[in-house]
Amino acid sequence: MSEYEITYSNNKHGYARIKNGKLIISIPKILKYNKKFEQSLIENGKKLLEKHKKYDYVKVKDKDKVLLFGEFVNKTELKWNLDKKLKEILLDYLSPIVDEYSKKLWYEVKSVSIRKASSKRWSCSHDQKIMFSQNLVHLPTKYIKYVVIHEVCHLKHKNHSKEFWTEVEKFLPNYRETRKEMKKIIIE
Repeated sequence: MSEYEITYSNNKHGYARIKNGKLIISIPKILKYNKKFEQSLIENGKKLLEKHKKYDYVKVKDKDKVLLFGEFVNKTELKWNLDKKLKEILLDYLSPIVDEYSKKLWYEVKSVSIRKASSKRWSCSHDQKIMFSQNLVHLPTKYIKYVVIHEVCHLKHKNHSKEFWTEVEKFLPNYRETRKEMKKIIIE
């Protein structure tokens, strides 16, 4: 088995990406015979593959089980509409924590919502609304607590300034380690 696969497309640009753990090199058809371009993409792709290996990929579902707060549980325990149930469970878990920390900061949260979001795990809008990704329900609670504290601190500081991180550290002195660990996790 080759460590990478080359495809040729009608795209204007070439790219390297990882799909199911395999390096895919896509080259525009007009550059099919440009070996220098191909080699450059392969080298970039190999760097991407090395970076990819540093992450912890977490598979959250299989036929019978689903990962809930870092532990596998039987899907049948969660009833019929799995996505809806996961959102409810996460919202029930998050709401008291959001309330606790927003009160400590003396900042009010207008709303808390849970959405299916693949690229972002969370966000805080300028109008004091916090959105969490449903995927958080799969992570151990220490990571969820970090995310909540992070977003609640955005109620007061809308950027990642020194003051923001100082605020986060007040509530979670070991946030740096937790954040570093969490950045390695990719939910599949």
